[in-house]
Amino acid sequence: MSVLLYGAGIVLLVFALIDIVTRGEDQVRGLPKFAWVLICIFVPVVGSIVWFAVGHDWSANDRNHGRYLEPNRHEDRYASIGHARAAHGDKRVNGTEQELAALEREIEYWEAQARLRRAKEAAGEGEPTPGS
Repeated sequence: MSVLLYGAGIVLLVFALIDIVTRGEDQVRGLPKFAWVLICIFVPVVGSIVWFAVGHDWSANDRNHGRYLEPNRHEDRYASIGHARAAHGDKRVNGTEQELAALEREIEYWEAQARLRRAKEAAGEGEPTPGS
């Protein structure tokens, strides 16, 4: 079992050293490359893990490697809201103010219907609603 752990430590050290040596100076964070090599040689397992966690600049590649990227919304592809409306129509690209105004108009409509129904019931013209 201990041979397996030593072997895993050596493999991790070799991978870390190869990665440090093949990286450019602009892809190394925290310390210079020479310092990372010394850390990995003198403290092999911990140094290698710290290199991959802290020293390795994952953002230099095109791949994400677990870093958060803001989601790409279809509205972001257009220069302005007018371009988005031209492409998709008003059905999907309504502003919050427009949606709130539509909801307020709907509330006013149903309140007016309720007032009318109560007035008819009070005058005895309409049919009473169930439960009254």
